[in-house]
This record gives sequence, C-alpha cells and structure tokens, in this order.
Amino acid sequence: MKGRFVALSTTPTVLRRYIAFELRRLRETASKSQLDAAKRLDTSKARIAHFESGRNLPKLTDVELLLPFYGADELVDGFRELIVQTRNAAAVFEWDESMTLPPGFDLYLGLEQGASRIVSYDAMTVMGILQCEPYAEALLRGHDKGLPDIEVQRQIDLRMRRQGALDRDESPVELVAVIDEAVLHRQIGGAEVLGQQLEYLLTAAERPNITIRVLPYSAGVHPALHGPFTILEFPIDRDPGVVYVEDRIGGRYRDDTEDIDEYAAVADRLLELALPEPDSASVIHKIREELS
Repeated sequence: MKGRFVALSTTPTVLRRYIAFELRRLRETASKSQLDAAKRLDTSKARIAHFESGRNLPKLTDVELLLPFYGADELVDGFRELIVQTRNAAAVFEWDESMTLPPGFDLYLGLEQGASRIVSYDAMTVMGILQCEPYAEALLRGHDKGLPDIEVQRQIDLRMRRQGALDRDESPVELVAVIDEAVLHRQIGGAEVLGQQLEYLLTAAERPNITIRVLPYSAGVHPALHGPFTILEFPIDRDPGVVYVEDRIGGRYRDDTEDIDEYAAVADRLLELALPEPDSASVIHKIREELS
C-alpha cells in the first residue's frame, strides 16, 4: 500500500469498505482476535468490530497502534493517507435520505458508483443501471402500487442519475450484463415500454465499456437458476470485490472471498453459455421488431 493507489473515481463508500476489509484481513493474518486488538487500543471489542464492518472509520492513532501489532508497520503511512482521503472525499453521488429504499441499497449506491467493473446476471428484469425511464416507472409502480407519484419520480430520477457512472470521462464503469432471454420477452409496462427498453439496450451495447450478452433459452440448466446477482469490483489492490443479491425485502452482501470466487465462477460459466455480443444484439433486435 504505497502512494495514491486509489483511483479518483472511487467513492468514500468504497474507501471505507476497503479500510474495513484490510483491517480484518491483517488481523486474521496475524492470528489476532478482535479482543486482542481491543486490548491493544484499550477499547472495546465492539469498536474493533465496527472498524472491520465499515460502520466506523478508525482514527489515525488507532492504525498507528494496530498495524505494528499486526506486523504491518510498513502500511501505516498508506493507511494514514487512506483515512484522510476518505474523510476529505466529497460524495460523488448523493441522494435524498428520506427516499424509500430497500434495506442495504444505500450502501450499494456508493459501491456501484465507485466500482471499476460490474458483472451482473439479470434473470427477471433489466438491472437498474440499464433501464430507460418508462421501464423503470412501470417496475416501480408494479412493485408498489401505493407508492406516491412524487416518490416514483424521485426513484426514477435516482435510477437515471446512477447511469452517470457509465458515462463519466474519467474511468467509466465497465459493465458486463448477462440477460436471460426471458427478460427480453417479459412485457414490463406493456409491449411499447418493453420495445423502448430493448432499443435502449441496443444503444447502450454500442458503448465500448458496456457488454450485453443474452443467455438463450437453449442454454437449459445453468448454475444461476437461484436468481440474479451482481459482482462489483473496485480499483484497489487486493480488494476482492463484493457480491450483491436482492429480494423484495432488501439487499444482502457477500464479501467472503470463497463466496465471491463461487459467484465469479458462476458468472464465467454464464458467459460461456451466453450468445456472443453480435448474436445477442441480433436477438434483442428481432424481439424489438416483433413487438412493433
């Protein structure tokens, strides 16, 4: 960990998460318990747990004591810089905290904006960062018919602003989306809205940082029949990334390296089964034409 190793496009959320991940990794590598670390700082075990979950950012004096205790004296300067950078970083993506968001999704927003690469499998609907406005509105209204119009519009606006990560001049997110063929036929909002969404996908796929692959019906049984997932990778050395899965109640994160490796293997298999990009575009275009 030397110099300014974190890309400028990385968000404070990603930086905080990485500090937490590294503190836990270094402690475990040194065969120290959270209680051992707490005794070193003359603090509570809960405070160490908060550092390692990303809930709290450690003070500079905390890492100056902990890292030598973990046998990582050489990382002290890098951690100091990282903590200062996190504290001083302006949020590159903000939203109204009064909005109705699924539990855990606020964290996802910060991670998505700070990711360098996103790999997703969409089994039911097109992922949010690739949705056009009419499609997003149809999904929001169908998901919760009691959602007030003003809240629907706020969430649509949020969904559209998220797409800025794909368009930024410096280090745009690389997106690899595997979309189940069933998603392309599911008439969210009706035929006209679905047609607009398919056209939106065709336009998005023309951009160099966006890859859209269709998983055809003919693929049959595959290792993602459990449902959709998203893998986020970050521009930081040794950061393994994170897997995000979501259901109606809220989002869940998998950041254990074995779990991440498992999902990465599934993603690789899906890409083996999916149609090549030109063929995927042809399928999307054909369905689009059939709708009109």
